Amino acid sequence: MTEQCRTAESAHGRQCLDDEGHDGEHDYDRTTATESAPAAEPPTLAAIISANVRVLRRRRRWTQAEAGQHWGEITGRPMNAATWSVAERAGGRAWAADDLAVAAQLFSLSPADLLTPIGACEQCGDQPPSGFICSTCGTEAPRKA
Repeated sequence: MTEQCRTAESAHGRQCLDDEGHDGEHDYDRTTATESAPAAEPPTLAAIISANVRVLRRRRRWTQAEAGQHWGEITGRPMNAATWSVAERAGGRAWAADDLAVAAQLFSLSPADLLTPIGACEQCGDQPPSGFICSTCGTEAPRKA
């Protein structure tokens, strides 16, 4: 069992225990060693879509600017690379139904296909060696400078 001080004095960053585990001046938080940390939050639907869009773009070997241009061919509103980067970042954007439909069209999928995580390539794990292209998924690794 671990006991740690919960008083203002606990800011010193170490346990404040006497031989009996309490000295009368501190308020201790008792936890057992079998207690675990809280479970991680599941990803949001927007985060799943964003991750899928990134995987699919990389598998097509498009830069973010190229993906934004292809987006514009469908919508008439191209995205610049910075806007596309935000779209790929978890929590970067909310995906409206219209945007989901455009993304699905862009990658020749159904909108439902974008709602579940796309697994990493079994061959390269979506991370081929620098300068190579995976023959299974088509992901291209950037060349080292």
